[in-house]
Amino acid sequence: MDSRARVVMGSAVAGLIGVVALAVMEGLFNPAQADQVYLRCDVSGLDGTIWEITLDEKAGKAWVYKPEFRSSTEYPASFTPEHVRFGKELPYTGSYLSNVLDRSTGDLTSDIRGLAAPPLTATCEIQAKTTPTV
Repeated sequence: MDSRARVVMGSAVAGLIGVVALAVMEGLFNPAQADQVYLRCDVSGLDGTIWEITLDEKAGKAWVYKPEFRSSTEYPASFTPEHVRFGKELPYTGSYLSNVLDRSTGDLTSDIRGLAAPPLTATCEIQAKTTPTV
């Protein structure tokens, strides 16, 4: 192998090592983030109340932010192709808060099982990533 071939071969290997090193560093400094979906839901029957919902399928969680109360609640969530279900048992009541989002229509039903109150309904739309105002 002549000296020109060695230089070309050495340059190609050095370039490949450089690309791999940059890729590793990029991964260390910018770790991949889980995809989250942000929804804005208009809750009917509550004077135009808005809920901001964040869904994270990879984490199996949903967060509901209610600007009116400046509060956010985290829920365990299950995801199927048709629905997203999230909720939890309410302390001291024996009741269970259940939220079901229809993935094809964006319709949300929020119901507290064990209470005589009718379920709340909402229409949700996907939003760009935002930070809730507190």
